[in-house]
Amino acid sequence: MTAPWMAPSGVVYLTLFFLSGVACFSTIPRARTFDDAELRYGLVGLLATTGIWSVLKTAFFIVPDPLREATYTVGLVFGFATVWVWLYFASAYTGRQLHKNTVLRRVSVGVFLAVVLIKLTNPIHRLYFTTGELATPFRHLAINHGLIHWISTSLSYVLAAIGLFMIFELYFE
Repeated sequence: MTAPWMAPSGVVYLTLFFLSGVACFSTIPRARTFDDAELRYGLVGLLATTGIWSVLKTAFFIVPDPLREATYTVGLVFGFATVWVWLYFASAYTGRQLHKNTVLRRVSVGVFLAVVLIKLTNPIHRLYFTTGELATPFRHLAINHGLIHWISTSLSYVLAAIGLFMIFELYFE
């Protein structure tokens, strides 16, 4: 398989993802100076999980073939974790107590672990995604997402929208 960074579009794609990760990691020291502990934990967690996801997205195209699928899967886990940390941050930032609610936390951990288990066991059942090689816009291992992926992705977007709603509601007040 030809390396994706050999095509101009591949260089741009990889550079943007990598720089996004570096930007997230480079702002963590500043976020760690926040006085409010809950806000600090949420923001540092959000920057860390987003940075890890972005770097893993870059690594997916660079690592050798036997490791690509595993790199993609671990990236999926961190991408999904980002949504939950986002909700924690949004709750703390807006002064809500949702991130402290024991029942919500347990349900959240249960849903998170169930989805992560499905993602990690994908090599066995292949219901989350399958792989194939594509040549455009550059040669790469293509991911063909299954129904479970789209359900998980839908959940992620709904949860992210809830976090946005909390923040927009605060700004409108």
